[in-house]
Amino acid sequence: MPDFLKNTHTLIGSLICIILTIITLILPKYQSPALAIVDPLSVPNNKFGIHIISGSIDESSPAAELVNTNGDWGYITFLIESSQRNEGRWQEFFNDLRRRHLIPIVRLATKSNGHWARPYEKEYEAWADFLDKLNWPTKNRYVIVYNEPNHGAEWGGAVDPKNYARVLDQTISALKNKNEDFFVLNAGFDASAPQQTPNYMSEVEFLRQMNEEVPGIFDKLDGWNSHSYPNPEFIGSPDAHGRGTVRTWFWELQQLRNLGVTKNLPVFITETGWKHSAGVNFNPNFPSPETVATYYTKAFSEAWNHQRIVAVTPFLLTYQQPPFDYFSFKGHHHFHHHFHSSKNLPKVKGQPIQEHKAQLVEGEVYSSIVSGEIYNIFLKFKNIGQSIWSDQVKLTSIEGGSDLGIESIKIPSDLKIEPNQEYTFNLQVKAPTSGNFKVSLNLFEGNNQFESKPVEFTTEVKAPVILKVLTKLKWRQSPAGEYILRVSGAVGESTQKVLIDENGISEILEARHLLPDYDFEFSLEKPYYKSVTITQKLQSGENILDFGQMQPSLLKTLLTNPKEFWNLLPWSE
Repeated sequence: MPDFLKNTHTLIGSLICIILTIITLILPKYQSPALAIVDPLSVPNNKFGIHIISGSIDESSPAAELVNTNGDWGYITFLIESSQRNEGRWQEFFNDLRRRHLIPIVRLATKSNGHWARPYEKEYEAWADFLDKLNWPTKNRYVIVYNEPNHGAEWGGAVDPKNYARVLDQTISALKNKNEDFFVLNAGFDASAPQQTPNYMSEVEFLRQMNEEVPGIFDKLDGWNSHSYPNPEFIGSPDAHGRGTVRTWFWELQQLRNLGVTKNLPVFITETGWKHSAGVNFNPNFPSPETVATYYTKAFSEAWNHQRIVAVTPFLLTYQQPPFDYFSFKGHHHFHHHFHSSKNLPKVKGQPIQEHKAQLVEGEVYSSIVSGEIYNIFLKFKNIGQSIWSDQVKLTSIEGGSDLGIESIKIPSDLKIEPNQEYTFNLQVKAPTSGNFKVSLNLFEGNNQFESKPVEFTTEVKAPVILKVLTKLKWRQSPAGEYILRVSGAVGESTQKVLIDENGISEILEARHLLPDYDFEFSLEKPYYKSVTITQKLQSGENILDFGQMQPSLLKTLLTNPKEFWNLLPWSE
């Protein structure tokens, strides 16, 4: 080969190596760690959480005390059984979690009769319909698809990884088709389970068969759910590594790599924890609550102190009967040492993404206003988002408001507007001397604009409205006298006295409070006569309000004032 060809060949090879190296370095930076819209690790995140049993408001209060002390927006894991798909009940619970700043992780469950039944055919559709009806506290809707299916007792009495893989795949699709904000997690596995089918299957074999049945199934997940228990016997050392330890999550990620999974799945440890001696009956074979407290402190600071971990929700907050009483953070009458030690650990002030949305349900900004006038315009908004509006929420102008003197309006500090509740802002508009103005308004949470569509309007400053009233009285040549004119319409209601001359014509009435180009209802009243009502669209300048001939109210006058009755008759003229 000629030297110049050798040199060219070498140069090309070098360039290829450099390009491949650059690609290798760059690609991970652009690889999304999750399919869901929000990466939970892209915002300040409080990984502390707790697992509860009942999903009741009685448990949410101590749960918030545990996970949010020294921080905010911790996690809470609980299950919902298929027989409990009651929208009202769970919406009330979700609303309570929102108030307490707890992020729900929902574990799907079927029904138990000695063992947990397998989901019925297309049950994923029922779950998707039900879960999508709930207003979740945060944008990410965390859902765990069942529990430890490598136990036969958790999957209809016999392990079946191929069946679980299909159910997981179908459930992911059903949830995502309803809303992309569903953040779907696998069932946690028992990493310590032996290979003893049909009752048990090792996690390695279970994962292998899942991937064989539905290739790429793990890439469809948004995060990895781990049961990182400290085995053996749930009393292992917090320093231990590998399978069956508090670092099981890391071992599981290695197994996924062995199956060809390259996606950087964020980790959720939704079950972990030590048995302690202070159950219903004292058990000296288990460590004391004081010792367990040191284990949790060490695990949170070391084994679970990793940038991939989103949440750690130990099992469990309170349970007073075997077999889970030895895991409980609470005894019959007091919380154990590991509750208080975990409560007092330093935490992050979490800031999960929430949808801030509002809908204008009542009120409008007038399309025409009168120069020099000041208008109080009431705009009622409904909270259709996920956040609770506080004094950090304000209505402000995005465009054109300064020309009309529009200033930002905050919600009072003593009010909290929850989803589905409404609040009315009193917007003050000051009309300049002339001009056309295009204005856009929206709500803000601090400096962040709501996702909802802004309220946009165009208004024109016009000359004031002038009114002239015409009327006659039946059987009377002269209608002269004092009348009452009532007006109702866009700017509310008003009443004023009107003097009518002998020709049935009023003096000129300047009505600066009325709006050009709007319809108003006018009622003219005079004692002992029937009122007359007309509706008329007004314009700038003079407007004639012709009420025609007013009829005497004979019967009413006869009953209430007989003397005046005779004055209404024709011959009394």
